[in-house]
Amino acid sequence: MLTFSNARFLLPALACVVAAMVLPTAAQARNTKLLLPVSEAVSQKVVQQAVSSDLSIVFGAAVPPGTTLLSQEIFARGEGYPNYRGIATDDAVTCRIALQNALLNLVKQARNAGANAVVGIVSFYDHISVMDSTTQYECHAGMTRSVVDLKASLAKTDRVFGGYAGSAARLMPPASGYADINDVQQVPFLDQHGRETYQLWLTRTGPRAFVVAEDGYVWQSWGTPPDPALPKDPALRALQNCYNHGAKNCQLYAVDNTVVYRPSGAAGQMQQSNIPAARGQVGE
Repeated sequence: MLTFSNARFLLPALACVVAAMVLPTAAQARNTKLLLPVSEAVSQKVVQQAVSSDLSIVFGAAVPPGTTLLSQEIFARGEGYPNYRGIATDDAVTCRIALQNALLNLVKQARNAGANAVVGIVSFYDHISVMDSTTQYECHAGMTRSVVDLKASLAKTDRVFGGYAGSAARLMPPASGYADINDVQQVPFLDQHGRETYQLWLTRTGPRAFVVAEDGYVWQSWGTPPDPALPKDPALRALQNCYNHGAKNCQLYAVDNTVVYRPSGAAGQMQQSNIPAARGQVGE
């Protein structure tokens, strides 16, 4: 018989059991959406080695001119797991691993099909929602894994995008038509010092890239990196620096002699007079 005295101790215990049954289920159902920089995954050695110098990968739905599509849309899913190789990892790390695995899947499909380019790469989570960006990808992180779904097309091209020897998977979005490469006044978010930095960058020899951020930071890169551990691709290098310094909405403005910047609705409405002084001019 259950007396009141016994029940007093039993009920809290039952409550703990119920909580233990409910909480893991709620936790396992976690589905956190993250938008993360492509550069951090593409610059990893495993991706660079897989892509090599004979294959190009291009993020963003726009297909670069001069490419011949070989396929309809193809798909790839990558997954990353916490405690990778016994080391506890956060969502950003597992997402990066997930994107790497998805890219390696796309590279394998390309090589099997005799393609030398994977173009039109966009995030396509669960084959429902498209997220089109040249610099970011969408990842969904849970308690047991992180997932990245990609959609793309296989293509043939007569040149590696960017066209310089030894290039590996250059991040080379198509021209946006936003402005002439030499029109310094059209570069967004810059004060006078930032415009002077851009003018100096225009004198640099290629390959080169220029990155802007909404909070006034700019990054420039050109040539061969002084540190072999850095990405060879100047666009990846400049974006990586921008993201690593926590700048807001890092975006490629120009690569080589081409303006690739496409303003978002919010960015287009921002007045340059309200932008802080350009900071973080980094060049190699």
